[in-house]
Amino acid sequence: MRFDNQIALITGAGSGLGRAYAIMLAERGAKVALVDQPKVCPSQSKALITTNAELLQTHETILKLGGECLYFEVDVSQQDDVKAMVHRLQQDWQRVDILVNNAGVYGACSFEHIQQADWQRQFDVDVNGSFYLTQAIWPLMKAQGYGRILMTTGVSALFGDLHQVPFSAAKMALVGLVNSLSLESEQYDIHINSLCPQALTAMTHKHLAPAIQPLFSFDTVTATMAFLVSGAAPNGQHLLAGAGSVSHGMFAEFQSIYFSEGQCTPDKLAKYWPELYQAFPVNLHSCGEDKVLAWSKQSAFDHHIKIE
Repeated sequence: MRFDNQIALITGAGSGLGRAYAIMLAERGAKVALVDQPKVCPSQSKALITTNAELLQTHETILKLGGECLYFEVDVSQQDDVKAMVHRLQQDWQRVDILVNNAGVYGACSFEHIQQADWQRQFDVDVNGSFYLTQAIWPLMKAQGYGRILMTTGVSALFGDLHQVPFSAAKMALVGLVNSLSLESEQYDIHINSLCPQALTAMTHKHLAPAIQPLFSFDTVTATMAFLVSGAAPNGQHLLAGAGSVSHGMFAEFQSIYFSEGQCTPDKLAKYWPELYQAFPVNLHSCGEDKVLAWSKQSAFDHHIKIE
């Protein structure tokens, strides 16, 4: 699979998976724009902003591979800076074909000790940053009639984890973003998906036992990323990748129990909860309107109302 003559923008590209994504796409022919935030070095008087050495290293690696590469030291939570960066990229390379929203914040904290500033930073980077970049690039992709956008989620968002409330909430917001925006994007051949990756990085090494760390190489994750930003990518889907496995995930609804008018009471719900908890078959819905239609059809039938 090649990406010749395509422009890819990757955030969080200085290290970890972002760096691996950028190198893989460059090796397969893409011109890559690397984005990572400037480094902040605290001092006795004030914080000092310094060059992001990891970002420069990624940039140099890609150039040595013979690839074309630009880099930007930008905090994606700053909308004006994001807009200026995209404007500069448009001037230099005229288009953007691929956007990989990989930048993120991670930290563990019990719920009662979460600070407002930490909660806000989580959403500013993971959710707002992804929104700002996607919205800034949206007109370019619409005008060119093509685009591939990837959001990064996490297992803590999809399944929950202890002491991960800010991370889980922010990453789950991106699932909703994909679900709705993909419905708008289809007509422009812009495909938007999410990837839930698990690989051995500085962010995850403390959470993976030493014995299993070698299992979580980058290979499965980078391959899945490349598929999701390729011409063969689906739209509005959520993939999970790690330790050699790739799977497709989505929200599924167990079979409902219908109550005639006036028959649904709290006591009955308590009685039927064991059945509701996992009542098969499982129902899949293409969008929210599809679920509303399903509700309407069942109730309309009970009330002898015809629906076209």
